[in-house]
Amino acid sequence: MRKRLITPTAANIRTRGEGWLDVERAAVVEITSEDEHCPVESAFGSGSARGWRAAVPGPQTIRLVFDQPQTLKCISLVFEENEIIRTQEFVLGWSSDGGSTIR
Repeated sequence: MRKRLITPTAANIRTRGEGWLDVERAAVVEITSEDEHCPVESAFGSGSARGWRAAVPGPQTIRLVFDQPQTLKCISLVFEENEIIRTQEFVLGWSSDGGSTIR
């Protein structure tokens, strides 16, 4: 898994069945922070992985930078919070020009 620690911006796939993209090989993952016990790699694995968790509170960014352009038909996200009752908010954006414009 290739990854980079990035600065936050202003503004889980549980299984690898047929048809799912192997993100670990197809992209670099950029993150604003990660708990050392719950690294971002575990969010893309199967089995009993604990998933990703931020190291600090506040807005977080997980960005996938694909090596080659991809045609995506389905994106699966799972949010699990078993310790604190709260609302999870997320924004899903994409760019076809290397990040110059985000849609």
